[in-house]
Order: sequence, then structure tokens, then C-alpha cells
Amino acid sequence: MSYNNNRRTGQEGALGVVLSHLKTFVRIVDAGSLTRAAEQLSLTQPAVTKQLAALEEEFQTTLLIRQGRRMRLTATGEVLYHYAKRIQSLAEQAYEAVAEVERPGQGEIDVGAVSTVAVFSLPKVLAIFTRNFPRLRIRVHIGDIQTTLDGIIRQELAVGLVTVPIIHPQVDSIPLFQDTVRLVVNPDRARKLPSQISLEELAHMDFISYQTPSRFRAFMDGMLEQHGIIPHVLMEFNSHDLVKSMVKVGLGVAFVPDSVVAEDLANGTLTAIEVPELPPLARTTSLILSKDPPRTGGLMALLATFFDHYQVEPRLWPGWYWETRAEESALPWSAPRSTARHPSTHS
Repeated sequence: MSYNNNRRTGQEGALGVVLSHLKTFVRIVDAGSLTRAAEQLSLTQPAVTKQLAALEEEFQTTLLIRQGRRMRLTATGEVLYHYAKRIQSLAEQAYEAVAEVERPGQGEIDVGAVSTVAVFSLPKVLAIFTRNFPRLRIRVHIGDIQTTLDGIIRQELAVGLVTVPIIHPQVDSIPLFQDTVRLVVNPDRARKLPSQISLEELAHMDFISYQTPSRFRAFMDGMLEQHGIIPHVLMEFNSHDLVKSMVKVGLGVAFVPDSVVAEDLANGTLTAIEVPELPPLARTTSLILSKDPPRTGGLMALLATFFDHYQVEPRLWPGWYWETRAEESALPWSAPRSTARHPSTHS
């Protein structure tokens, strides 16, 4: 198949029409039918059909075929769908960037996060950010690590927050903090135990655990097995709150990230017990973003807030971040400046 280059003549001014047709195409695929797409777009079905036909004429190929009650992508439709999603995302970012110049300090930023970080760590940072930039709106998308990474690669998310190391050629990964893992028990039970217990004592305890598949569960099971312990799991849950609730009523013990139980330990509803024979347990929470993101003032402000809050060493900052900060004076508004110096100036 060859793209019909002749159709491009004189159509550069019709970019909005092409974007509109691509948006309709994406909505048809996501909705699964012309009827539902028309309803969601507040258009008539003939109008949606006409836009799809125009797009197929433009690319001289069939993009969708009917399969029962649903529309199915052809091979060429599959290719265009992925490009259309990217184009739609880039177009939205372009409008945001232009609007930011017209309306300094306003706009939207999409943040992806795994549930642990979204619930227990992110709110503190967003509270600081919102106080400093009340006209910038944050949209948080909670998903698993792969979903968050995919959103960064497709540039549908400005930043992502994950709990495992990420190595990817298109992604920068900046460690924010170490989340210590605690063994927690019911306070009444803790009073009957020493502040430190042995591996042998741990092996005879009932565990409240996270459901599989869970990266944290796999991490903890692997660590315990290395020390000869196959935990006796009494109950499994896919919720931090349920794990904590079962421990609080005395049904078992649990290994839980410190960020999840910090308030419970502070107010005495849970007690931490040490196991000296185990090595220090922690997992790293990292911020991930594209190596070449749209460098808007909003993103700069959000990164500055994260880096300042978690005291991220400047040597870990992305190189482009330094370059953009150096040009901040040309922006109509700027992110709060850190007192940190460029890593090249450090002795």
C-alpha cells in the first residue's frame, strides 16, 4: 500500500479535519461500534460513518471490518490506530503548551502511579504542588507498573511513579525514596513478644499476605525462602487496608511497606517487630518520565516539587532538566528554584 501523496496538496490547512477524523477513528475502535462512538461524540451515525470513509479514502485502505456486532481492526487499521493515539496525545500536549504561554501557570498534567504510591505517598506531594500552582490541574491514573510504563512511552502520562527499577531506552528513572518493609503485629500480641524475634519464631507465625500475582508478595516470598522460611499464609488480600485490618484484629502478622503503615505505627494501632537475622528490607519508589518529554512549565514545576520534597540529588536529575532550568528566565512563569548546583560544579 502506498500513501496517496497527491491528496496532501492544499490540505495542510485542513489539519484540524484530519485530527477530527483520527479522533473519531480512535473512538470507534475503543467503543467497539459506530453507534456507541456516535453517541459518545454527540454525532449522528451517518456523520461518523462519513468520517471513517474519508479516512479510508485518504489512506486508500480498509481500516475496520464488521465482525458480528463489533468492528474489528484490519492490519492497516491496527497500525493507524496506534499512530492515531500518539498523534491525539501529541496534539493535546501542543494545545496545552500553547495555552500555557497564553495563560501562564494553567493547564493539566497526567500522572500515573501504582496504587501503593498513589494512596500513601503522592497526596503529600500534590498538596504542596497545588498550594504553589493552584491553576494547574493534576489527573492521576492508577494502574500497574506495566500500564504506567506504557503510558510514559506513549507520552500519555507526563510522569509515573513505580516501585521497581525501570530500565528502558526511552525512559528516565529517578529514585525518590527507599520504602522500608516492616513486620507488623497487633499491639496486644506485640506485648507478649520480645521487640526482636528469631527466624525460627517467625516461621511458626500465621501470615496475612498480598494476593498473587503481586510483585511485593513475590519479593517477600523470595526473601523468606532464601532464609529457609516457607510462610504459612492464613489469608490473602489485594488491598493494603484489608491486610492491615486482619493484622489489627490479631489474625496474623504481615510484612508491609512503611509508607502503608506509618500512621498506624505512629498512633499505636499496629506495632513493628524486628527480625535481626533478616537483612534490611526496602524497595525503591522511582519517578519515571520520557527521555524527551514536552518541556512545559507545568512539568518543570511538578518535577521541582518532587525533587525538593524527596531531596533528590542533582546528579540524578535528567540532563534536559538542567538545560530547561537554564532557560527558565525566558518562560512567562517558572518552577520554584532549588538551591542545588549543577552536578558538574560539585567537587
